[in-house]
Parts: sequence; C-alpha cells; structure tokens
Amino acid sequence: MSLAVASLFLAVGPGPLSAATAPPYTGLTSPSGPSTFLDSPTAYDNTPFAPNTEHANSAWNKLRGSLANKGIGLGIDYVGESAIILNGGRTDVTGSAGYTHQVAVQVNLNWQKLVGWKGFNTHFVFVNRAGHNLSTDAGDRSLVNVQEIYGGGGNVIVHLVSAYGTQDLLNQRLQLALGYMSVNLDFSTSPLFCTFMNNAICGNPKTETKGSIGFNNTPNGVLGGRLRFWPLHGLYVQGGAYGVNSGLGQPKYTRTGFEFDTSAYTGVYVPFEIGAIPVFGPHALVGHYKIAAAYDSSPYPSYYTDINGNPIPLTGLPARTGRGKIQVWTTMDQMLFRHGRGIYEGLYVMAGYVHNAPRASPYEHQYYLGLSDRGMVPGRPNDVIGIMVNHVTASSTLVAAQKLYYRRGRKLPANALTPQSSATVLEATYNIHIRQGIWVQPDFQYVINPNLERKVKNLSVLGLRLRVIF
Repeated sequence: MSLAVASLFLAVGPGPLSAATAPPYTGLTSPSGPSTFLDSPTAYDNTPFAPNTEHANSAWNKLRGSLANKGIGLGIDYVGESAIILNGGRTDVTGSAGYTHQVAVQVNLNWQKLVGWKGFNTHFVFVNRAGHNLSTDAGDRSLVNVQEIYGGGGNVIVHLVSAYGTQDLLNQRLQLALGYMSVNLDFSTSPLFCTFMNNAICGNPKTETKGSIGFNNTPNGVLGGRLRFWPLHGLYVQGGAYGVNSGLGQPKYTRTGFEFDTSAYTGVYVPFEIGAIPVFGPHALVGHYKIAAAYDSSPYPSYYTDINGNPIPLTGLPARTGRGKIQVWTTMDQMLFRHGRGIYEGLYVMAGYVHNAPRASPYEHQYYLGLSDRGMVPGRPNDVIGIMVNHVTASSTLVAAQKLYYRRGRKLPANALTPQSSATVLEATYNIHIRQGIWVQPDFQYVINPNLERKVKNLSVLGLRLRVIF
C-alpha cells in the first residue's frame, strides 16, 4: 500500500474535490449520505467543518442561514439505531432487541464574521445518548458492537464531545487546532465509514481505539492539538499530540465530558499521517489514500509476562509493566465511476489495515474491504447502498496467555470463555433518503465468531437506523 501511495504523490490531481474545485458537479451532500456524527470533520477538505446543507425543518433552516451569515453555525442531529438478534450468540438470545439513540448539538463560530479575526473558528459539540447495547445480550463485549451509537459510552444526559479552535494560515494551506477534542476527528477518518452501522468501522476502525486508549474517539475528548499542512494540492501531512486519559470509560469522564483535569493522564499520544487526494479523468473520480503511524507513551500491563519475566498464568504474580505502544494504519477509498452530475454520486471501493503491537493491545490486526454506492437506483440520487467485510484478529500474546489460563481451568482475560482467535463481520445496508433531512436505513449484519471466540454461535442481526437533521 505504501508504494501505491508514494506513486500517487507524484501524480496528484487539482486538490480535494469540493463544490468549489470540481465543476460542473454541484451536489451538496456528503459522500456517504448521513454519517452518524454531526458534520464530523475529516481530512476530505482543508477546512474540516463544512456546513451541512440538508435540514428537515425549513423554518429552522432559514434561521440557521441567517445566523450563519453572521458567523454562527448551528446544527441538531438525531440518530436512532434499533436491532434484533435473529440467531446466534453465547446463549440463546434469539428475538432479543435493543434501541439506542444520539442527539447531537453542534455550534461553530466564525470569528472573522463575528469580530474580523481572519481564519479563526471555534467548534463545540454536545450529545445526549441513551439505550441498550444489544451486543452484550449475545455475550460480545469486543469492539464489534452491532449498534455503533452505543459504542462511545452508553447512557449520557449531556456530554461534551469537543470544544476547540482552528486557525487557518498561509491561505488555508496550514491549519492549527487546539483544545478539547478526539483523535478520530482528524486521523484515520472518512465519512464513508458511517455508511455502516457496526461499530468496528463507523467513526474509525476500532482496533485503533481499542488497541490504544490514546487513540480516543468521539464522543470522548482530551486536551490536545493538531497541525495540518498542504504542501501541494491534493497532498497533506498532519501530526498531533493528545493527552492519554486512562480514565476514559469510567463514569467520571464518560457521563459528562466536562472533566478537564489531567490527573488521570498517563502519557501522550502522537499520530502522524500522510494523505493523497488525487482526482482522475474528465469525470473527476476522487480518491483518498492515507498512511500513518502513532506512538502512545503511556504504560501498559503485560498480558503474559509477570514482574520476573515468567508467564502470569503459571505464577499468578503481578504483570510486568511496559511503556510505549506503536500503531500503524493505512486506508483508501476510490470512486470507480459516477452515476450522475452530483459531486458524490457514484461507486466507491474502500479498504484498509490496522496493526497494533500484540504485547500491548488485545487486537493485533484489522482488515476491511467494502463498497459504498450513492445514486445507483434510478431516480434515487441520495440513496446509499453499502457492503462491508471486517476481519479482526486477537493479540497473539493475549491468546497465548488465555490458552494457559484455559488449561488450568481459570478465568480468562478479555471476557472470554475460551481462547480467542478472530472475528469477521459481514454487513449489507441500504440508506433510503425519505425527504430533505430524513433517512431510514435497514441493515443486516452477520458476525462470525462473536467476541472472537470460535465456540460462540455466529450472530445474525437485523437493524434499522433513523436519522433526522433539523
């Protein structure tokens, strides 16, 4: 993949595809239709918070337009995800159903319009989340949640997701972001990911987040900063430094998001990513190619080795503590052909790979391959069809420890009843655009080896996502 990316650097097109840079395509909607997070910023543009142009309430939309002209951007986004288990799981839970939702409120302030501060913007996002995690009914507490909205912390009344500022410099070729935010706002992200409802891919490939707590993802934020530079049109480099909050997942941080103290910070997470955004041919077939590495300086306990260097399952002594984790990832998507004249109407292929050091992560590899097609059905330019395969493997070090525990009849780590191996998620989805600002999305998922255990019965799940942008 790295050689392919390097060759693309030598042949980049005119820059990121947008309404301003790729006439005559004039569509105003996002590549995947609705994503499950409100206007999620990505490396798809040099100014990551592009306004969402489709809203269900026309009167509210008029007010929004008036406020936006004055420099105040507002948005309200509802996503509800329901699912029912058709078959499978650790125990017989056929017919078990669950519902979860998120209401997101976003406030973006353009300080150039407000007070004349050129290139400076601030961004605030708050969410409400509630519901039931259906995957736990099936005995799966891994990263493969069938309702991705639940994946970031469960029931929360008001949770602060992000509060940070961005400053554009050098005619928008350089951007600095500082504040309270999550890593996946900018790194290893794509709006195509949330074509799908499974948490293994929506938002970002979750072996990154589960492999290192330093790679925190929405709705959890930390204090940090990011610098992005476009040396050429269609080519960017970016790096960041984020606090590693070991308390993420605990009620103090999960329930509010308003905890800014650094007492639970145990290190620094430093990602670096290079991306190419070439545009091919007269129909402006856009692609996104990324390669990255990250270092997490925080300490971690060994799965296998005790303080004396012997296997923990044999001695029962405390685990040896290591420091420093490495992650690498590469992602790509490429539009193969267009269906119409809208910017994003066409067929995309997407693929990627994530690797974590097995001594420091419960998940060693993740591979994914998928198709996302917008506008395939005649007369339905805003419908999106998606097919995805995700494959995740457990850490070889963790599995070695589990096998020793299993032979001795002792409780296994990672919520496993038997030694783990790998899991594969097959997903097919159809996102139906009902009317302006409203989407309904039936979804089917088939999970092979839930909780990465071969002895757990494969899981069939039927889901339904509803999204309304007010």
